[in-house]
Order: sequence, then structure tokens, then C-alpha cells
Amino acid sequence: MMVKGGEGAGKSVVGIVRTLNRIRRAQSGIMVSPDLQHFKKSLWPEFQRWCPWDKVVPSQQYRGAFEWSPHEPFALSFVNGATLFCGGIEEPMSWEGGNVSFAHLDEARRMKDATALKVLDGRVRIAGADGTPPQLWVTTTPRKNWLFEYFGPMLADDPRAAFKRDSRVVTLFTSDNERDGNLAAGYVKQRRQSLNESEARVLLEAEWEDIDEADRFLMSMVWWDVLKEALPPVTRREPMVLAMDAATGRAASVSDCFGIVGVTRHPVRHDDVAVRFVAKWQARAGHAIDFQGSEQAPGPEMVVRKLCRDLNIVEICFDPTQLHDMATRLRREGIAHFREFGQGALRAESDKMLYDVITQKRLAHDGNADLRQHIDNADRKTDTQDRKMRIVKREESAKIDLVICTGMAVYEILRLNV
Repeated sequence: MMVKGGEGAGKSVVGIVRTLNRIRRAQSGIMVSPDLQHFKKSLWPEFQRWCPWDKVVPSQQYRGAFEWSPHEPFALSFVNGATLFCGGIEEPMSWEGGNVSFAHLDEARRMKDATALKVLDGRVRIAGADGTPPQLWVTTTPRKNWLFEYFGPMLADDPRAAFKRDSRVVTLFTSDNERDGNLAAGYVKQRRQSLNESEARVLLEAEWEDIDEADRFLMSMVWWDVLKEALPPVTRREPMVLAMDAATGRAASVSDCFGIVGVTRHPVRHDDVAVRFVAKWQARAGHAIDFQGSEQAPGPEMVVRKLCRDLNIVEICFDPTQLHDMATRLRREGIAHFREFGQGALRAESDKMLYDVITQKRLAHDGNADLRQHIDNADRKTDTQDRKMRIVKREESAKIDLVICTGMAVYEILRLNV
């Protein structure tokens, strides 16, 4: 089992509570950190707070004192016969030994490889007297290293498929712990001020991501600027795909930016693509976007209706997270053919395809300033295992909705035989 969480999300406490529940059932086990220093400063002080010290044998109850700190691995004995082996696991092979019923490895992301996991897994061999099965659990902030290999999503022909099927992954969010009153009010907002967007996703939302491996989406904006050309107005004969994306600020529950991009085949080079329409709506602070709008200031829905009346819109693809209601209503009216565009594996494919058509000079655009700004705001994360790419924000305030729309629309116009 893996409990992954952001900073202050309570993941170590979850592991400690599980440990104490096993001890209450008179089961012996292991509780370790990547090294003794981390154990002394992090895991052990938290365990001291939760441990019922009257259940520890009298001769060892002194270890519950705030001023006591371990200097080497030790065994904590309980009056019901359970023993908890504690310390740092800098040298995993030194922890090989007898049978236990459970093991808790905290902050495993700091381990360079899976050796500690394998050693502990080999020691967890016996069920409890009440039939509770032996179990190993890992509590950590995620890192896309060996942890991802063992606990990440199932892959095709996954060498760890059996392990993953027998494992469970639980995700804890720092914001939830703040909401429950276990952190100071405003902690998450304040913590974000010192983090970039990638760091926030990992350290506050426990996402699988390498926070030290982000690159700019385009190494130079020259790659984008050289694709600018004079494009003729789109005609009713040209099939067009529209893509819609509505972003939500992390502190908000409503859309604060809405993008629509329309893409066709290039009017001359049919194997290439051309961006023919771009629109963006940005909400004022504390306000939501009016999807309908007015005649003087049309909102996204009015614009979509007009485009479908005036042009040959063969498909509208959209991010269903924020736009399911709007798309469902328009679909029922027969406005156009709508397709939900998943933001997981499919998005990773479209992000990579957009990068490819740009760098291979197979895309044309008219120089729209909003789209250029969103391109410039974007970073990319590349998965070296499956060669997919994910476009991400460089900073929370840096919007990239038009980039995401462009990628989705390009993917669909090339997929469709039009």
C-alpha cells in the first residue's frame, strides 16, 4: 500500500495510526525512515505524539519524553508482547531478519532505489493472531523515480503488473488537512507563493511529476514566430474542428479563463494544419466567466453558436471537467458533433502531436497575440518511458488554455479524414 500526499497532508500520521492499530492487535513490525536523521526529526516526534505510552513496557516509557531522541536503531516493546523495530534504513540489507506482520516506510521518495522496499517486503511474512494479513505500507510525497515504477499507473506489458494489482494507492491533499483544521488557515495559499506550478502539483497535490525536469514548451519562441503567414479567411467549404478549454484557478471553483481555438487543414498544404480562429475570455478577480454573454460582449456559448451557423464545424472537442453541462446542452440542440477529450493519456498524445507539428513546421497561424502568449507561458514534461509529453503551466498565473485547445484541435483535425 502507498499513501502519497503533499507537504502537511497527514500521510505520516496515516502510517503511524496503521502501525498503532497493528500493535494494539499484539502484532510486531517495523517503522523506518530513509535515514536516522529523518527518523529523529520527523517520523519519531510524530509517533511520540500518538503513541499510548502507558501501553509501552515501563522500562521503556522514558522514550516518550520530548527530550529523548534515538541515536541508533532500537526496538520498542509493548505490554501485550508486540515489538516495534525503529530507525533509519540507510543500509537496507542490515534490516534483513526475522518475521514481522507489518512494515511502515516513511518518505520513500528519498531512497535512491527499491532495495529498502524489497528488504521490508521480504520480512513481512506472518499474519496476525486474528487473521489480519501481513502488509507493507509506504507514506511519501511522490517522486517519479522507482516509486512510479512500483505504484504508478498500469502500463502496457507492465513488468510490475502483479505488484500493482496487489497494491493500493491513496492520495492525500494538503488543502484537505488545512480545511480540517490541522494546519494554519491560509497555509496552502502562502506555501504556493514560494513554489512554481510544477512544484505545487507535487508538494501540495501529490501528483506524479518530476519537479526538477521541466523545460519550456518551445525552447525559443522563434519556432512559433516563423510559422506565421497570411492566411485567407476560412470558407464554409473548409471542415473545421473547434476545441474548448475552461481553466479553473486553484483557489476557485469556477472557470477563470476560457479558450476556443478553431483549426482546419492548411488551405494549400493539405497534410499541414492551420489555426484559423482564436478567442479567449479572462475573468476579473473574484468573478466568473459569463458563458452566455450579451450582443455587445458575446460569451463562449454565443460564439460557438455563431461559428456553427456560419462555418463547417465538423466537431467540437472539449475538456469535460468544466464544460460537460454546456456541451451536453448544445449537443442536445444538434448544434454540432461534440467529443469529450480526456485530459489523461489522450491529452498527453495531443500535447506531443502539437509539439511535433510546430517543430516540423507543419502548422501555420496568423500571429494571434493571445495564443502566442499562452505558448510562451507553457512548459513541458516529457515521459522518457513512453515518449509522451504533458504541457504544464510555468506559474499558476500563467494561462495556457489556448495551447491546450490548439493541441486538441490539431489532434482531431489530423485524426478525421476531412
